[in-house]
Amino acid sequence: AMHYFTGSKAHNIRMRERAIKQGLKLNEYGLFDASEKRLAGAEEGDIFEKLGLPYIPPVLREDWGEMEAAAEGKLPNLVEPEDIRGDLHMHTTWSDGKYSAEEMVDAARRRGYKYIALTDHSKSLGVAGGLSDEDLMKHTDECRRLDAKYSDFRVLAGTEVDIRQDGTLDYSDELLAKLDFVVASLHTGFKQDRATLTARVVRAMQNPYVRVIGHPTGRLLGDRDPYDIDLDEVMKEAARTRTCLEVNANFHRLDLNDIHCRKAREMGVHFIISTDSHNYDDMLNLPYGVATAQRGWIEKDRVLNVKPVEEMLNFKKKFRL
Repeated sequence: AMHYFTGSKAHNIRMRERAIKQGLKLNEYGLFDASEKRLAGAEEGDIFEKLGLPYIPPVLREDWGEMEAAAEGKLPNLVEPEDIRGDLHMHTTWSDGKYSAEEMVDAARRRGYKYIALTDHSKSLGVAGGLSDEDLMKHTDECRRLDAKYSDFRVLAGTEVDIRQDGTLDYSDELLAKLDFVVASLHTGFKQDRATLTARVVRAMQNPYVRVIGHPTGRLLGDRDPYDIDLDEVMKEAARTRTCLEVNANFHRLDLNDIHCRKAREMGVHFIISTDSHNYDDMLNLPYGVATAQRGWIEKDRVLNVKPVEEMLNFKKKFRL
């Protein structure tokens, strides 16, 4: 019954069709043979086994190719919440976060993380308390001090640098080179035309220090539609430059969404799953991002922050322009 009523309808139809081809009947009560003998139904896995399939996780049951992949033994090895070793997009009182850098580090350690990147906003985003060049260096110094406190945990100095309306970044390459981890995001100019918005993001990905594009479509659920950007071009350039795209776990964003995740995966893109935390509670949103990634068929080996910190930091961009 659980398998039947949780759907999706399209997936259930494909399962029933497979049963019929084997002379069986599948409904909400279970799997039956021609004599109405119940063959399976107490456990979901039994139904798949009797139909000659490996277990298909509920997040994949959309008739998006999971039946064919299962039959061929090619279901993705999905990322799980417990695989995430660190959060690479977090804010503190240096910009618009609620808690200090040290408090966010302590909260992340309590959650069992092995590393975090503190990525406060950059100078042009005054509304969010963006950091001047001088303050960015002070922020970096604090990250270094905190990092030195622990032998089992890394505190990475980072920024969420604004992609300006002309496509340049809010900090110089000289400053960005001093950081461990750079997320680049659009926060202004959302009403620019499609070609201009796309060119801004593509230009950012061509910067040698930008590792991630944050919340790539800019949507805020129930409040703001995605901006008009050519995601095919963005994904193509992300794959070419080995720039990750973010799956932002904030439940107001969930950006990229599942459909975009699936397409980006097929194009060879790598990802980070991060919470964009501005307070402790935001860290609890991680499972929403993981579930979105799972629905997009994203495997563990495509997610940068499942890797140990040194391996993660050694994921270098191919094109340093």
